[in-house]
Amino acid sequence: MNPKQKEILEYLKKNNGILSYREVKEAGLSYRTYRKMIVQQVLEPLGNGLYGMADYYMDDWYLVQLRNPKGIYALDTALWLHGLSLTVPFDKTMMFPYGVNTSVIKQSQEVKPVVTRTNFDVGIVEIERQKGQRIRIYEIERTLVECLRPVYKMDVQLIAQAFKIYFQKYSVNYQKLMHYAKLFKVTDKIYSYIEVLS
Repeated sequence: MNPKQKEILEYLKKNNGILSYREVKEAGLSYRTYRKMIVQQVLEPLGNGLYGMADYYMDDWYLVQLRNPKGIYALDTALWLHGLSLTVPFDKTMMFPYGVNTSVIKQSQEVKPVVTRTNFDVGIVEIERQKGQRIRIYEIERTLVECLRPVYKMDVQLIAQAFKIYFQKYSVNYQKLMHYAKLFKVTDKIYSYIEVLS
């Protein structure tokens, strides 16, 4: 293995096993060596110009986040990632800000995109799926309350189960629940869940 390949492999190890063409250029790494490593299958394609080490484990959720950097895991997907649902989502639901062209995202059939005009940046947190592999997701309270919005037509049983798990396993943050209920105009619905589960 030549010094240029070692340099690229060291960079990959520091970067969770992933490298893009842009990062090669920014880090001053050898583009020719990088291409050679791809041809030799030392690096494998991950999509959207990303390449990873063939022997390095990549969490699927992390890869989807990398391929959709503007997206935030939301709704039923966020419920499952937070441990509030036993149902693994068939489609990974991600929220995108208004103006993002989601036609290519829809074609990939990897993500179910939801575009929002308002409150996109509110309540975003990061969780670590694997060591160093972090994904962006809406916090628990926002996720629960947003699922109550009629526009999303969420399964009532899924929502009820999620609220039940939240009230049993977590320290209930009434202030945040009410904040999001006012923000998403579902205060009546949130009151009924609080009355039953408190």
